[in-house]
Amino acid sequence: MRGLAKALLVLALAFGSVAHADNADAVARARTHFEAGRALYNLGNYTDAIREFSAGYQLAPRPQFLVNLGQAYRKLGKLDRAREMYRRFLKEAPPDDPDRAQVQQLLKLLDAELASRPPPAPPPAATPVTPAPSPAAAHAAPVAALTATAPPKKSFVRKNWWIFPVGAVVLTGLVVGIYFAARPSGVDCSSATLGCIHPMMP
Repeated sequence: MRGLAKALLVLALAFGSVAHADNADAVARARTHFEAGRALYNLGNYTDAIREFSAGYQLAPRPQFLVNLGQAYRKLGKLDRAREMYRRFLKEAPPDDPDRAQVQQLLKLLDAELASRPPPAPPPAATPVTPAPSPAAAHAAPVAALTATAPPKKSFVRKNWWIFPVGAVVLTGLVVGIYFAARPSGVDCSSATLGCIHPMMP
């Protein structure tokens, strides 16, 4: 496996054999990206190595760049992306490419590793959120509470009940006063209009 990684990172012969078919400037820049990617890969900076290998592949789409990308993705644990790069290599590389058999073996190992992984856990259920009351409702609630708890108003009769007994006493006194004022002063009650009370005998 280590021998394959080292062999796949060396593209000098591949560049030399097909340089005549590509633009010389693009090939030169692709080689620069390749060298930078190889240095970053050896330092363990696989993320930046992927960036350099991708830039080189855009300039000169050699299948060997795809193997280097697959190796860097595998080092980062991005096995799905690594498998994609290996499959693209097998699709684009010629049938007699010397790296084809080793990449096929890598792909089988990668497929087996992906199949043995447990399925991802489902996302947690969303907790329902109770909507906050609107400002109008928040201000209206105390008013409603005050209205509900306010004591009922007393009627005029219940509030002023004392008027009736006092009025009855006053009315009785007036009737008695009028009676004594209107009765005749003598013993003869024939001219009395409101009745007559005989004086007590001595």
